[in-house]
Amino acid sequence: MPVSADETVGNLAMRDTVLTPAGIEGLQESSSIQNVKAQEVISRISREELEDRFLHLRDDHILLKQHANKQEEKIKRMTTKLMRLVNDKRKCDQAGYGPKRLGQALEMEDMIEHLRERVRELEKQNESLHNKLISTKQQLQIQGHRPCLYSSIQSRVNTGLKKESEAAGMPEHTKKGMRFQSLEVRSSDLMLSKYGPSLLEDSRAEIRNLETVIESQRKQIEELYHAREILGSQLRRKEKEIEESTLQLKEQDTASQRLNIQDNVEMIKVRKQLAERTNALSAMEGKFLQLQEVTNLKTNHDALLAKGDELNIQLKEERLKCFHLQKELQSVTISNRRTEELQERINDLEKENELLKENYDKLHNSVFSLPHEQQWRSKEQQLKLQIAKLETAIKIDLADKSEILDKIKVERDQKEKLMQDNKDLQLRYLEQKQQLDDLKNQDKDVDVTELNETLFQIKDRKQQKNVDLFFLEKVEDDVHKDLEYSMQELQLTHAETVQELEKTRSLLLVQHKISRDYQNEVETMTRKMESLQKDYELKLGQYTHLLDIRAARIRKLEAQLRDIVYDTKPLQSRPEVLPSDPVGGFVETVHLERGENLFEIHISKVIFSSEAVHTFGDWEPATFCTYAFYDFELQITPVVHGNIPSYDFTSQFLVQSDDNFFHYIQENGITLEVHRAYGIDYETIASCQLKFHEILENDGKIYNTANLVGKTGHIQNYGTVEYWIRLQVPMDQAIIPYKQRSKALGYITPSFKGHEQPSKVCLGLYLTPALKMKQHAAHAHKRVSFLDLSTKQMTVSISVMHAEEAKQLSADKGKEMAEEIQQEKEELSHLSEEQLADKTLITSRDETEIIEELDPEEDDAVESIKTDSDDCIISSPVSTNIKQLSQSMHVEKIRIKITSLGLTESRITADETIQQLFVECRLNNFLAEETPLSLPKPTGGQRIHYNYSTVINVDKEDNHAEREYLKSILVKPDLSADSLKFTVVSDPPEDEQDLECEDIGFAYVSLKEIFQKQRDIIEQDIDGKF
Repeated sequence: MPVSADETVGNLAMRDTVLTPAGIEGLQESSSIQNVKAQEVISRISREELEDRFLHLRDDHILLKQHANKQEEKIKRMTTKLMRLVNDKRKCDQAGYGPKRLGQALEMEDMIEHLRERVRELEKQNESLHNKLISTKQQLQIQGHRPCLYSSIQSRVNTGLKKESEAAGMPEHTKKGMRFQSLEVRSSDLMLSKYGPSLLEDSRAEIRNLETVIESQRKQIEELYHAREILGSQLRRKEKEIEESTLQLKEQDTASQRLNIQDNVEMIKVRKQLAERTNALSAMEGKFLQLQEVTNLKTNHDALLAKGDELNIQLKEERLKCFHLQKELQSVTISNRRTEELQERINDLEKENELLKENYDKLHNSVFSLPHEQQWRSKEQQLKLQIAKLETAIKIDLADKSEILDKIKVERDQKEKLMQDNKDLQLRYLEQKQQLDDLKNQDKDVDVTELNETLFQIKDRKQQKNVDLFFLEKVEDDVHKDLEYSMQELQLTHAETVQELEKTRSLLLVQHKISRDYQNEVETMTRKMESLQKDYELKLGQYTHLLDIRAARIRKLEAQLRDIVYDTKPLQSRPEVLPSDPVGGFVETVHLERGENLFEIHISKVIFSSEAVHTFGDWEPATFCTYAFYDFELQITPVVHGNIPSYDFTSQFLVQSDDNFFHYIQENGITLEVHRAYGIDYETIASCQLKFHEILENDGKIYNTANLVGKTGHIQNYGTVEYWIRLQVPMDQAIIPYKQRSKALGYITPSFKGHEQPSKVCLGLYLTPALKMKQHAAHAHKRVSFLDLSTKQMTVSISVMHAEEAKQLSADKGKEMAEEIQQEKEELSHLSEEQLADKTLITSRDETEIIEELDPEEDDAVESIKTDSDDCIISSPVSTNIKQLSQSMHVEKIRIKITSLGLTESRITADETIQQLFVECRLNNFLAEETPLSLPKPTGGQRIHYNYSTVINVDKEDNHAEREYLKSILVKPDLSADSLKFTVVSDPPEDEQDLECEDIGFAYVSLKEIFQKQRDIIEQDIDGKF
């Protein structure tokens, strides 16, 4: 197996060797000797052995290579972990937290990596076993269809093979394989007739072995069934014992609680005073500590500001120095260049001076020679005549040349204008060429490359001409040069320029015609485009108007549903005054939210019997009453003296009108106890039960009396208690909002669960309080479709019923409901595809994943449907025989999802070393997560999609410590502590593993703002700093 091979490779010992020059020479000699010996040994070994050894060596090499790759991956992981540890340790040292969280996180990461590797190995083993199973099945099928050698003799044992008579009676489409087998039988009868009896014996032995194996497996199965029954009986016994022990413990707890209540009533007032004083003291201490922290922070802040000012002043000074130094550097470089230029000029002047000296010496020698003086004079006169002639000719030529130069200037200006027009035409031509690809064939008449070549030739000749025209400035100095040759060259260049300009003019005319045709076509196309665009805008306006009307209707309906579900509309109630109330009742107006009610209990007076008065002995006993209602604290009436004490004590309880409260009123009551006070001590003398079930029938009002029963047992009738009970909102009115709310929850909540965590498909960062409740029996068979055309993602989960209710549903009913739901799903999917065809959705995900978490007993009873469209959710919960309404539960959690990453034009997009990117999410030391994969860097405004999400549970029951730690982080005054930090990290490529991971960008999301504004961040882009 590959696992064992890897382990053996991992345990191999490697030896490091260091070679010296002498050792190298010795190795070379020994290697030559060994090569000779190896050749002799190889000549003796056969080819099969050599191939076997080669294959073994190749396998070992592959194993070593795999092990080396695994070691490299481990080294990479360890380096990244080490870098994170160093950074986390620095941050922890700065923040003042210990390394406990880091160690735990590291252990968890190691465990996760180990488990992932183990899962990969098991998947590989599973694949190999699956392949083996397929091969064995094929072999068994081949052996099962093996033809019999003796077809004429009937077998005594029923082997399970079909006979020829059976094959003859089969239809044609099943006989095809049998015909092929019969051919094989004939051929095998001819070739293998000798081996028939041995094959029969082998098959019979195999059959016997299989029968024995089947019998042994049956026995094992029977033994396992018997063991399962024994274990089930043992489990039932243990459950009964546990139930009995729990009942005994409950009885003991109730008895002890009663005793504790009697003991603790005395200490209530003292504890309240103590609690108030301790709270005041703790508040003062907290304020004092906060003041001390504030003072320390102010001092530190002032010191840091002073340091910052000093550093800013120093920075300004350094910048000024740098600026002055740069100016000096520039001036120095300029002066150096000038000195070099001056030095070059000086050198040139020195050379010219030397040449002038030499020419002067020659002239001096030639002038002062007497024999040549007459010749020079005659030559001088001839030259003067020639100069005069030449001057006249030059003046004529100069006049002609000035005219030529004027003409050339005019033609040059015209040429520049034509060049500019040509460039503009070329640009227009390129733009029109992209828009009109059909007119490419017309462009063959005019070759742009030839035109460019001609223009370049004109420029070159022009430059040569400008160079040649410089001689006009030196005419007076170089009189003896050949003027006729220069005039000929000027005439030639002028003629050539005229010819080239005529060619360019003709080319430009052709180009102008083509561009004019293109322009006409472009104008026609633009007119068509404008007309089409106007029609499109009109249609789009109509569609947007219709969509706005539909969205407004949907928002209105959603607002109405939310008002019903989340109780946003307050309910104002006016209390009625009872005629029997001596005080006159409460006249103030009570403001109640939807779903809330005010429950009032009034204890008017107690009338003690004559027997009770006789037992008191004292004519004015001090008495008070106590009672506890629902889940509120204990209520105590004031202490009153007398045989007929009038308490006039009213207690008000703000309750939620839900199934728990209604069940409590219908089934339970309260115990009213009468106590006699002896200074600080007291004694319970009597009690009675107050029932509330009559309030459901008497419009929310009861006025009644109850008989007191003595605690000691000597006196049964202790007297009577007069009381009244009132609901501010009557039951028939209070139950209506509850029914509306449950019905609205059935409309807008797509999932219903019993005790499981809801699975979420969401984008962004937001808190998810998910309501989980059962549907009422009256709405069990309603199927409601709720279409939401907004672009945000909906939450999807699967409804789950309680196990006790799922047992009551039969399998036949569940199948029928499943078929009906499937038909409805197909119809609504077609409808949603037609209605939402024009809507653009996210391309990275066409279908939303639905995580099904169903108990094995509930699979046939419950089904929830999600259509192909992300915005159309159909929920069909099924429930029967539900008598009571379930409690609504809240699951509090924070879900963080990293959807995609996009980069703007920056140094990161231009940097070729950055190839792979992944995102890390961190919240102080509370959370550290990263995307499991690193994706290639996006280019050209594209995005890379991670679709990675993580959940932080912060409920009070199971995750109290995380909740308190998060609360402590958010309460801190430090602004960076309450922000969720997203870090974009570059992962080095596989070819360059020497490089380390580098943080290239950061983005922050403030959790404090989310909690303050009560607004989630869903599918929003967060700008980062790179």
